[in-house]
Amino acid sequence: MAKHLAIERNTLYPQPGSKIKVDKEGKWTATEIYHVHRLDAVKLMPRTGTVHPEVAFISVVDSEIEFGEADLAVITSQYSGAEDTGSGNEKANATYSMDIALSEEHLLLCHHYKDIGTKEREALKGIIAGKDKDDQGNKLRDKVTSALGIDALSKIDRGQVSYYCPKITWKEKWVCKRSVSADELNRIGKIDTPNGPCPALAGTRNWLRNGCTQDQEGKHAFTLQLEWLASNEDGWDSQIYAHS
Repeated sequence: MAKHLAIERNTLYPQPGSKIKVDKEGKWTATEIYHVHRLDAVKLMPRTGTVHPEVAFISVVDSEIEFGEADLAVITSQYSGAEDTGSGNEKANATYSMDIALSEEHLLLCHHYKDIGTKEREALKGIIAGKDKDDQGNKLRDKVTSALGIDALSKIDRGQVSYYCPKITWKEKWVCKRSVSADELNRIGKIDTPNGPCPALAGTRNWLRNGCTQDQEGKHAFTLQLEWLASNEDGWDSQIYAHS
């Protein structure tokens, strides 16, 4: 036999079974379920930004209504936020990750060929582009005379015009109550030292702050991620990229 509940008008009825959790990056979330008279469901549904009844630093990011039998409607509200610990260290719960992949680079960018002279390098580029002669009608192959140039030319002749170079990215991710700062944005595109326990790079390799992402949930929960990109063997050119 179906049970009929007496639902008073203009009243939200919090239901048992609410869940509150915090993840490893410091993001708090909660799910609350309310019963309400169907005629008041839209009016009383918690809106975005409504503070959680028990946890003051999280607020509604999403609510939905399910209309049931008779006068009953069920509202499910999702809350999210970040705690202000008062310690001044918003990155206390930051997590770090590293990605390593191979990317295809032009053969002449290989560190092995860095000492090829300008004229030979231009001739080799022309050969890779499918040219036989320069603008004056001179054969490009005749300009390649050094041991390094001839070595590169032998690879080009066998069809190898590129090589695989390792690309390493380092990421820092955390949750806080504010959006990304101007200082963090201004350092993007600059030679920089990554935060966290990043691995040491060999030789003259160094890091470039590569980007930033920001995701907002509600009014006071921002998930921020910074990314750094490791250079090739010669390091990032300090004449092109400033130091942070």
